[in-house]
Amino acid sequence: MPDISIRLSFRPEPNANVGSDVVGATARQIVTGLVNRQQRIEPVYDGSRGGELYRWLVEAAQAAQPLLPLATFALTIGQLLNEVRKLKSDAGHPTTYPPTVVVLIYGDTRLTPPADSDQALLEQLLREQFPDPIEPDRLHVEVQVGAPPLPLPPWAKHEEKNG
Repeated sequence: MPDISIRLSFRPEPNANVGSDVVGATARQIVTGLVNRQQRIEPVYDGSRGGELYRWLVEAAQAAQPLLPLATFALTIGQLLNEVRKLKSDAGHPTTYPPTVVVLIYGDTRLTPPADSDQALLEQLLREQFPDPIEPDRLHVEVQVGAPPLPLPPWAKHEEKNG
């Protein structure tokens, strides 16, 4: 069966002051987890700095027309969300890695599924926003790495204890 290529990129969240080393480390951790789950992901060099770009090869059922069934896409994104959640829990401390969100872009439509989406919720959200099947050339999956949370100011810590 032919493979469909999904663009997968890692970059800093637009309003975050995150260095390329943090983005790269986050990307490597997530991609390694996906590869360990038998996913085929290849790095792509696009000549730019400040981000990581990959081709995620997904097996397609239709040979005549290379379209991606929505259910297959939902399973694929579910694995990515699992790796993002795992990144937090593997770190041992929730603040070790900065907040990370997955943004699905299809043409002009952008969807940021909640990180704790189960498979049924994820598929429902996708069906509401995206066609079935999906044209891979119009699809881009972006993982945005945010800045580490700022420490609470001393007065907020005091209010937390007394509140």
